[in-house]
Order: sequence, then structure tokens, then C-alpha cells
Amino acid sequence: MHLSPEFLRKLELLRVTSRKVHGGRFSARHRSKKLGQGIDFADYRAYVPGDDFKDIDWNLFGRLDRLMVRLAQEETELHLHLLVDCSRSMSFEADDAAEQGSPLESKASLARKVATALSYVALARLDRVRVFPFGQELHHPLTPPRSKAQAAQVHRYLESIQPGEGTDLSAVARSFVGVARQRGIVLVLSDFLSPSGWQPALDILRHARFEPALLQITTPGDGEPPPTGEVILRDAETGRRVRVQVTDMLARAYREAFLEHCESLRSYARSHNLFYGHARTDQAWEEVVLGTMRAERLLV
Repeated sequence: MHLSPEFLRKLELLRVTSRKVHGGRFSARHRSKKLGQGIDFADYRAYVPGDDFKDIDWNLFGRLDRLMVRLAQEETELHLHLLVDCSRSMSFEADDAAEQGSPLESKASLARKVATALSYVALARLDRVRVFPFGQELHHPLTPPRSKAQAAQVHRYLESIQPGEGTDLSAVARSFVGVARQRGIVLVLSDFLSPSGWQPALDILRHARFEPALLQITTPGDGEPPPTGEVILRDAETGRRVRVQVTDMLARAYREAFLEHCESLRSYARSHNLFYGHARTDQAWEEVVLGTMRAERLLV
């Protein structure tokens, strides 16, 4: 994976932004919504016994004859957890295209690149990054040191994960909540095609006081059924084959079901004030990072 110096400079101007307050233990370059000690002035409040005298604005006292304490935006570390879908469905269509001699970027490849770029942004701001590949279950996490140079580890680690059979988002969410101690943003990069459904998993994350964020990754063919007639469909996860008679009615129902799947993800995110982005593999991945994620304000 090649990141040009120009693109890296653009990433260094960005930061991952949270829609909630997540208190970190160490200072960083992330401006939280919490008021306290910091550099950038935010507001005043009346002095109360116990406040540090050095926080009093003595110039204001001279004008108003009132003791007022300066408040600033605290700069604390943000915890960014990346849950990256590494199941077989994330590379299925690209594998088929490669067999036919027409290489196509897979959903898995796009997810790896976006996860690497986001890691670079967060690490450049001295935020904490943890990467959790998953399929049927949660894999061992990667926690790169707080240095932007370590973002390359993320891509290498995700490339080393072998695609797993099956996807169980609910089981993955429960396992994640059991091992992740620091609250923060949990960006799920997936096609969200899980037999157990996706909403229970997001509910688990929210109820555990994490902040879920959704990047749905699809291919151009995901929303299109096969041509009408008798076809053999192969399960993206298990490889099981089934013979199906595709009619115009069935094709129309498939398209409607796929659109409903996408819209339900978007509606869930909006109703709970969560980030939602939709990326397709025929998009340039740089556009996903600098376009989609900035437009939806996961990056600012």
C-alpha cells in the first residue's frame, strides 16, 4: 500500500472527531467537548473555593471586581477502535473476478486501506488506536504505539488475517465489550451481511457506552441480482451452492431488499446520532477518506 507524501500531508491536517465525551487518561491533540484545563479558551465560570488561583483571570477581576476562572477545551487522547470485517464475503466478488481475468478491488482491500489511513490520522494526533479483525469471532487486537509511522503495521496485520468462514456480529460485539476497557469510537468496517443481523451488535456497543460508527462497504454487484433464468448461487461465506430460478419478480424483490438493508443502516445511525458512511469498491479509497468521512464529519 503506497501513501504519497501529498496524501499524508492532507491526512495530518485532519483529526478523528467524536460526537460524545470520552475522557482519556493522557494528553494528546484531540479537543474534547469537556471544559477544563487546556490551551484554547472556551468560557468563564465563577470562582469557587478550591479552584487553583492561577486559573483566575485577574484582568477580568480588575474590571468587574469578580473572581472568574478561565475554562479551556481539554486536549485528551481519543480511543479509536477499528472493527474490520475479514470474513470471506469481504473478498468473495473480487476472487470471482480474478478467476475470470478481470481484477477488482475487494471490500476487504478497501477496508484495510481506510483503516490504515484512519490509524495514521489518529496516531498523528497521539490518539490511541486498536485494530480488531473479525469474522465468526473476534481476532487478537493490534495496538500500535502512538506514532504515525506505526500506521503501516495496521495494513500489514490486516493483510496477514486469513478470511474466516461466517460472520457473527453479535458474538463479535459481546467479545469486544468484554476486552475493550477504554470507551471511545468503535468504527465497524463491514458489509454488515451477518446471518445474526447487525442491529443487536450495535445495540450491545451503545449500551456498553461505546460510540459506534458505521462504514458500509459494498461492491457494484451487491445490489444487482444475477440475470433471469436458472442459476447456481454460491454462498460467499460457506461456499455452499444452491440452484435458483431467477424471475423478474425475484430480481425486483432482491433489489428492494438490498436498498432496504442500506437504508435501515443509515436510519439507525441517524436516529442514534452516529456516523454512517457508504463506500463502494469502484470508488477511489482516497475519496472515501477525504470525501465521505469528511462529509459525514468523522474526520474534520
